[in-house]
Order: sequence, then C-alpha cells, then structure tokens
Amino acid sequence: MDRSRIPLTHANFIDFVKQTNAYLQAAITPTHGERLGLSTSEVSKWNTKSLSLINLYEKKNDPNTRTSPLVNQFKTDMKGFRNFAQPVINRIAASTNANDADAATFHITLHPKTRTIRSTIIKELCYAIIVMIGGCKAICKCRSILSGKRASLLPDCDMVEVAYIIGDKETKVPNADSIDKRMRFSKATFMLDLGTINAGKILYIYFRWTISTHPDLAGPWSKVYRVIIA
Repeated sequence: MDRSRIPLTHANFIDFVKQTNAYLQAAITPTHGERLGLSTSEVSKWNTKSLSLINLYEKKNDPNTRTSPLVNQFKTDMKGFRNFAQPVINRIAASTNANDADAATFHITLHPKTRTIRSTIIKELCYAIIVMIGGCKAICKCRSILSGKRASLLPDCDMVEVAYIIGDKETKVPNADSIDKRMRFSKATFMLDLGTINAGKILYIYFRWTISTHPDLAGPWSKVYRVIIA
C-alpha cells in the first residue's frame, strides 16, 4: 500500500497526477493554486508534466505502442515529477489557507491551527444544562448562547470553571467567589461524580468561562443552578 504523499505504484501515481492537476486547473476565482500560494509558473508546469505523464502512461499500457524506451521514459519522468511536486506539496501542507479538500487531494495532513487566546476580560456568561445520569453523576453541557443547542467552549477561551456546594433545601447559597470547591474542565461537556453519599441532596453550582494561562481574565459567574442529586 502506498503511504507517501505521491504514490509509488504506476496506477496510483497516475490517479494522483490526474486528480491534482484537475484540482489545480479548475476554473474558479481565486484558483486553488492562487489560494495556496503557488505561482502561475508552478501551476503551468504541473499541468505540462501531468499531461505528458498521462500520455506516456496510456502508451505504456497499450500493447501496440509499448516499448522499452517508452517505459524507461515514463519512469524517468515519474521521478522528475516527484522531485518537482514534493516541495510544492510541502508548501501546500504548511499553508494557513489549506483546507480539508486540499488535504484529500494532495494526500497531506493538516496541522491543527493554533488556538487564539484572548487578552481582555471575558464578558460573556456561561449557560449550562445539567442532567443526572444515575449513580449520583451529573453531565454538564455548557454553551455561550442561551438558545444554543450544542455544547461548545466560548471562542478564544479554553476552559470552563465551576464552583459548587452540596446542601439541602434549607442551605443558604453563598456567592460563587466565596465557594472553595472549584474545578476546571477543558471540554464544554463534562461529568461530575458527586458521590453516592450525597444522594437526595441538592447540588448548587455556578459556571464561568476562563483561560488556563490567564485566570485573571475569567468571565462573570452564571446564575446558581440547583439540581437534586440522584
């Protein structure tokens, strides 16, 4: 099985050549080549080399036109294409404009984009849904939009912080800043194991967005949420 970006076997190699050349020659604005930072000369050379290789491959596979010199020429041009294309593909892989379609076409793996972390105090509230799943365990799902349906971290933040106490219906709930019991999570959906000893009691919990490297920029605490532990 070919594992390199440019396949080694002749059939897979030609499929790759056809696929990438069609992609680069697609009549769109901007072209894929322009978006990925390729020069007009590089795209033109890719096309010229591709068409020549496709022609040689077809002749090589035709018993009526196949000759030893032609086969050798195909192998030489195949090597030449690899030497030309590999540095170009490396640049595509490093491009900040590269997307999933580029990755599939050129057999590249995109590097995860660096997450942008804000430098100003968070103002957005954290909204939560809490569901008891049995065994005194709670699933918490956080989102930054009250009407949002999917859990997700607030953009430019990397953590959710919670402050909670366990009490009963008579418990006087302090404000979040006065609560010592705190935890932070790097996912918008997470589980709290509240302990079976607390079955039937009430969880009082606050949520807020925060940044692991800049806790001083943490956002405002949410309202207090109340859930019976079960």
